[in-house]
Amino acid sequence: MASQLRLQVLAPIAIVAVLGLAVSAFVMSRNQPGGTDADAVAARIAAKEHQSPTKPKPKAEPTATTPATPPKPPHKSHPQGSSLKVALAHHPVVVVLFYSPNASYDAIATREARAGALAANAGFVTVNVLKNSQVAKLAAQYGVLESPTVLVFSRGPKLRARLEGYNDRTTIVQAIENA
Repeated sequence: MASQLRLQVLAPIAIVAVLGLAVSAFVMSRNQPGGTDADAVAARIAAKEHQSPTKPKPKAEPTATTPATPPKPPHKSHPQGSSLKVALAHHPVVVVLFYSPNASYDAIATREARAGALAANAGFVTVNVLKNSQVAKLAAQYGVLESPTVLVFSRGPKLRARLEGYNDRTTIVQAIENA
């Protein structure tokens, strides 16, 4: 009788404990940092950057008559003013983000700004505030004093919006649409 009473008490407790573990494992797996929406957007952006927007480049294989061309050196950074001009040549509206690569807060802001620009089909240029020689002129011209700061430009270049601090992708899209 005593063993039957123990079974009636312990069985429901064991079942509740197993269900609790299953639910907590499910919740923990959903909060893993690898499967976020921002990561999917970043992957789409990376894939889009590898495609040429104007015309595809044919890949010719080297033959005995044509010498193999050496690989191109890594992309050298150019002054940020010229990258803004290049971006405006390809897009009517460009989002420029001033960020600090050492700040995790700025990394989140960078993902959101990039996702907002992608969602609105706008250009996107990042400006590393630690590179003084490249940033000084553009920051002084538009009065950028902190990072992250988002500037939205239209062709001209004309400053259409200025957003200081953290802004989510919805805010960025709205600023682009207002430009």
